[in-house]
Amino acid sequence: MTYATEHFVRGLGTGYAIGGDYSGRGLLICTREDENLVLKECIKRLVAHGIHSMHLRFLPRDSSEFALRGLGIKFLDAVIPGDRMQLRPSFEEFLGTLGKHTRRNVRSCTRKTEAAGIEFVSSLTKREYKASLERLNGKTDFPADPLRLCRDERLLELHGGGERMGLRCPDGNFIAVLCGFCLGGRFHLLTQLNDASYDRFSLSLVLRGYVFAHLIESGCIEVQFMGGSSLAFGRFCRPESYRSIFVDRSMGLAAAVKRLCGTIVRVIAHTGRRVPDTLAVLASGYLEERQLSERTALRAAAMLLQQRQTS
Repeated sequence: MTYATEHFVRGLGTGYAIGGDYSGRGLLICTREDENLVLKECIKRLVAHGIHSMHLRFLPRDSSEFALRGLGIKFLDAVIPGDRMQLRPSFEEFLGTLGKHTRRNVRSCTRKTEAAGIEFVSSLTKREYKASLERLNGKTDFPADPLRLCRDERLLELHGGGERMGLRCPDGNFIAVLCGFCLGGRFHLLTQLNDASYDRFSLSLVLRGYVFAHLIESGCIEVQFMGGSSLAFGRFCRPESYRSIFVDRSMGLAAAVKRLCGTIVRVIAHTGRRVPDTLAVLASGYLEERQLSERTALRAAAMLLQQRQTS
């Protein structure tokens, strides 16, 4: 089984579809030996129903490649930081599994927030959380899309209401919040928002430190970062093999438009100017491999590798 979502504009399908999240989760449900067979059949079915461009992201168990008649297919493979992190029976033991710099930063930044009167709240009401989301989404460097927030609420309700946690200032306002749910001893961390004006406190690091301590006390043994881990903790997740597949029809008007867009992107990139995101999306698989990797987890993986080498 394969899941993909077509992009619509004003109720009209564009023929562009994407499957799997940024970390390669949510695309496939099948046995290992049937992986490529399922992919090929689903691609053919999607193309037969009007999809002319696909970006499929997943964690492959079969590293072989395949071809399909009438379609241009590009495979991008890499080892990326994982999105699952093991916890330990105690928070001190867990800190001991982290690098010395991360361990020091968690402790020092937590002391700094405590000195400022910022406290951890392990259980926000739905009303408190919603009000905080509305306020923080205008103050964060990485706003959450309304569709993502709706997805969060559906998942939380599906799993018994989930958990909503945050950091609260002495004035009663929350300056960082996150939500998630536990399933089978694994906490699925959905979304976190931080007030960018408090970046001197490293809110993301501090809140996650508090949350991990809380989860350990609750008996959780693993954290699943839904949509990707932060650079601070990603290095301590087990690395995963990652694959992006870009599929495009080779003939027709859509192919001609994408080919033209790809050419324009190359010209703009050659001049050193920033390539508009919309143009890159339209070009899809007609971008050069380096430009395609910019649209996948491969770029973030390269950044983390560089950070590790220089730290």
